[in-house]
Amino acid sequence: MKKTLIAMLVLILCLSTAIGCGAKTSDEKISAKIILIDKDNAQYEYDIKCDNGATLRDALLQSGLIDEDEYSSMFIQTIDGHVANVFEDGCTWMPQDENGKQIMGTFDDITISAGQTITLQYYIVPDFD
Repeated sequence: MKKTLIAMLVLILCLSTAIGCGAKTSDEKISAKIILIDKDNAQYEYDIKCDNGATLRDALLQSGLIDEDEYSSMFIQTIDGHVANVFEDGCTWMPQDENGKQIMGTFDDITISAGQTITLQYYIVPDFD
């Protein structure tokens, strides 16, 4: 009986944690800035609005800088018509913070904060062969 009760409590705790992790912090919209630097070093600035707690991938979709097909792909290659094709050209978009420091993680790992500026720099991936 005691083991069953403990197992049920553990199950309830696990389920409540899983449900809580999927919840957004609020339905509030926040403002942020995306700076895109393309392969010719041309700079494009976008003032965006996205959900509080949105990932970079979500924020790009919510602001209309990528479409549903791009959102669903493994690598985001086309942002507002600017292309960094990892498969054909060996390049990608490198996220950087306000100080130009690379932000580690994928577009799904990076969470947008209110007032934040993220630069997406066209980046040629080194060939290590």
